[in-house]
Amino acid sequence: MADSPRLVAAKPLAAEPRPFAFAADLPVKREAIGPVRHDLEKQLHQAGLGHIADDFGLSAQELMANAVVHGCRNFPKGPITVAVICDGHRIRLSVEDPSDAQPHVRDALGEETGGRGLLIVAIFADCWGVRPPSGGAGKTVWMEMACTPPAGREAA
Repeated sequence: MADSPRLVAAKPLAAEPRPFAFAADLPVKREAIGPVRHDLEKQLHQAGLGHIADDFGLSAQELMANAVVHGCRNFPKGPITVAVICDGHRIRLSVEDPSDAQPHVRDALGEETGGRGLLIVAIFADCWGVRPPSGGAGKTVWMEMACTPPAGREAA
């Protein structure tokens, strides 16, 4: 008697990521960064982007930290504006601060606990840059990532 065909459970297809927008005004305090990162990662999971939530969240945290520590050094009241726009194919984060000082990637020395933020962003983001804000003084540091999982990783 021939073996009857066996049914194998098919892996469900990942749903298309859903477009969304996220915006927050960030107080000029380091302790404000964690809750904004948490809210952003939660939004990414809800939009079907759990597979990039950690990388995007870490990169966003670094840009927010740079704005708090460096972008508001001479502007202790800020403001810092964080905005995310996702069209389902690409996701873009913008962090605006009042400083005109331009950020740059640097090599942190061995035991230094800081100085790696933009290096982390450069590793995870597909692209990033700096532009002057439309309203005058300050700058906006932005990064973009694809919504598709990297090769070898599957969407959650």
